[in-house]
Amino acid sequence: MAWIALEGMRFHAYHGVYQAEKLLGNEYVIDLYVRTGIAKAAAADSVEATINYETIYRICRLEMDQPRQLLETVVAKIIGRMKHQFGTMEALRIRVRKLNPPLGGRIDAAFVEEILEFVADCPRCKKKFISYGDDCWERFPNLHPATREALARQYGAKCLCDDCLKFYQG
Repeated sequence: MAWIALEGMRFHAYHGVYQAEKLLGNEYVIDLYVRTGIAKAAAADSVEATINYETIYRICRLEMDQPRQLLETVVAKIIGRMKHQFGTMEALRIRVRKLNPPLGGRIDAAFVEEILEFVADCPRCKKKFISYGDDCWERFPNLHPATREALARQYGAKCLCDDCLKFYQG
């Protein structure tokens, strides 16, 4: 496994709860790390087979362009877009720093950081698989609702791996 990272992405954005932050904006720095397998991409020498860091940058840029009150919201929105865009992330670490936050004194930065692990053990077959948690049943829209309900009851509403879901889908 490898880490694909972008460090020191800089943006001028308008996040904050104070009116001055909303009008003048502030400087922000994002560091984002994704753990994933790179063997297929390396063998193919193809950007389509990897987690493209240009796409990571664009995701961050899109979210930084949307004014929010909280850094927590910015972090959550970037994570949501990353989950939607990339299906092979084993882990994700993101830190969003606000430089010189307006708190009445000299402070270099305030930040919110989240670290997520996406590798899980399938509760049915015990095989390791990537699970973003909130997308489990959506990956198999043809799975009958009664089957979904029974699986959720049997396995504690936990996600199952694709092989097990394919088995139940028929």
